[in-house]
Amino acid sequence: MLKKPNLVNNFVSVFFILFFLFPILKQKDPSYNKRGKPSTWGIIQYIEKNQDLIIKEYEYQIDSLYDVYIFTENLYESDENDLGIFYLPDYIVITNQEKFIAYEFKDLSKFKQKTMNYTERTVKGVIFHELTHAYFNQILVLMQNYNINVSPEYKTLRMFPNPNYRFGTEFIEEGICEYCVYYLKESVPLTNVVIPQNKNDLTDEMNKINNIYCYSVIFLKDFLDEYGIKKGIEILLSNKPPSYEEILYPKIFFDRLNVTTSLKF
Repeated sequence: MLKKPNLVNNFVSVFFILFFLFPILKQKDPSYNKRGKPSTWGIIQYIEKNQDLIIKEYEYQIDSLYDVYIFTENLYESDENDLGIFYLPDYIVITNQEKFIAYEFKDLSKFKQKTMNYTERTVKGVIFHELTHAYFNQILVLMQNYNINVSPEYKTLRMFPNPNYRFGTEFIEEGICEYCVYYLKESVPLTNVVIPQNKNDLTDEMNKINNIYCYSVIFLKDFLDEYGIKKGIEILLSNKPPSYEEILYPKIFFDRLNVTTSLKF
């Protein structure tokens, strides 16, 4: 008597075969390294091929950008932790080190999308982050050209008269850049962010990633959701950046903002 095929066992067998073959198949593609992550060669090719499309996507969802040029190089000598750098006035360098989890968020499995942590970045996500630095600077320059007040702590020369506000400028700019990465759906929403409780928590280098790149997004989210990215940047640039106390107690900062400034372009 013939036995009925065991569909469950067959499915499990196929799953495990594909699971173990997947890394092997990716190794044959020079775009991926032995771990199935973007390779140095692949990162260079991806950016050369896709940068114009990524910029257009950014412009479609955020706003128009002036000319921005994207290059790749090994950033280890600059800072081993850097994945991308924006250089005034108009170019971006993305590292070609094999530090990315994927080229794009959509490349990841649903499980990995839900379980990835902040230190796991996609190439596209880092490009979006750096494009926002370019956009932030673009708004700053336009405001100056139109004689709209820019708080001196934010000006291009980065002359910080008060060290108490230097931290605040970086906190705001990086927070906007990361907000855009999430806005453009190149990462999962932040969860379990540690909220700093005092100045020592804020200034401790061990907490820098959490504070500058995670808590800053939580700090700005409601404000940017309400005013939008362009208007939000304009308002923030026209006001003095937050002090340590205001970062710890956001209501103090947002209550004192003058939100009446309006760009005419």
